Amino acid sequence: MSNQLKTIKVQGGKEYAEVHTRVNYFRSQEKYKDWGEDTEMIANAEDMSWVLFKTIISYPDGRIASTGHAFERQDGSRINQRNHVENCETSAMGRALGKLGIGSDGSIASYEEVANAIQNQEKDNTPKETPKEYILETDNWAKALKYIALKKDTMSLEQIIKTFEDQKYGKLTTKDKTSVKKAYEGK
Repeated sequence: MSNQLKTIKVQGGKEYAEVHTRVNYFRSQEKYKDWGEDTEMIANAEDMSWVLFKTIISYPDGRIASTGHAFERQDGSRINQRNHVENCETSAMGRALGKLGIGSDGSIASYEEVANAIQNQEKDNTPKETPKEYILETDNWAKALKYIALKKDTMSLEQIIKTFEDQKYGKLTTKDKTSVKKAYEGK
């Protein structure tokens, strides 16, 4: 890792320079004397459930040396449930400093971003159970009745049930099949 900053090992054994270490380095080095840093919230939800920050690192003459942006949701992860605004500000600063090569080995993500990504990847890999939408428990029963009335002369009961199961409803319950059968028979 460049600049020989203190690092920690993150998941996967990769070395990571925390943002506070990068900031301290930037502020303490003679070569960055008189450089500027400005971090601001540039967008947010009215209820502050998400925020977007931008950090600008500038040369002493005011030209932009690097920028960093970050976006965080309050409910994005365990880390962001309480401190999403602060984490977002820190992430933007870390990205801007990383683009300058401070504490960066080529990757720019902040520790929080890495942790969020790992946690979100674990969530994404967890199989989600899709709730079954049974025909009798939907507003579509009236549509189903119309469909049955239109198709009963050209399709068998089994074909109609298979059509319902294939299109939207998944495997019909015995109760649903009985109701479809009654409608098909005109009862």
